[in-house]
Amino acid sequence: MEMVLNQVCSTCGNVRLPDGRFCLFCGDLLSEPTSRGLVSSQPAKPPASSAPTELAPFAYAGFWLRVWAGAIDVTLEVGGALVLTFAIDLVLRRFGRLLGISPFVSKVATGMAFILILSVGGWLYSAFTESSSWRATIGKRALGLRVVTAEGDRIGFGQATVRHFMKFLSLFFLTIGFMMAGWTKRRQALHDIPTDCLVIRVPRERGFSLLRG
Repeated sequence: MEMVLNQVCSTCGNVRLPDGRFCLFCGDLLSEPTSRGLVSSQPAKPPASSAPTELAPFAYAGFWLRVWAGAIDVTLEVGGALVLTFAIDLVLRRFGRLLGISPFVSKVATGMAFILILSVGGWLYSAFTESSSWRATIGKRALGLRVVTAEGDRIGFGQATVRHFMKFLSLFFLTIGFMMAGWTKRRQALHDIPTDCLVIRVPRERGFSLLRG
């Protein structure tokens, strides 16, 4: 005899999304039913452990470690954008009059350039570094963190891009999406769950630092 699958996460008790792989509240991996929408009433054999051996020595990165890593990255991104914007401002002030550009238009153009550089630069910085052999931004690397898939593999550039822009969703929800890294089972923030990513700590003795790869 078969019964309808209860749409509730067995770990935290919250209602799960239909066909979802992860619970949006605790981040735990949900077990798959034996058939779509149904599960057998017969006791199932305990599944063999499928945890990747690479993740065994590692621990999930906690909320405050990720906050400090993010602070380093934001400082680098804003600093780089300010340097480039200052260079653009110097060029416009020096040659703007020759090109017929008014001081007001120059200031507006400089402000828009800063926003554009920060937006595009932040995306490329995150996507390239997290999908590289570093598997981490400079801030994460400095604190011994890296971003991997649930299987422990390196994430791709497209996956890193989706994860980066999903951060805006975490931000718009009163930063609750970021704070989820403090209580979800695998310490995932909101932007980690749809992209199936984990942020883990790597022991220093394994050489994961700014000086050694």
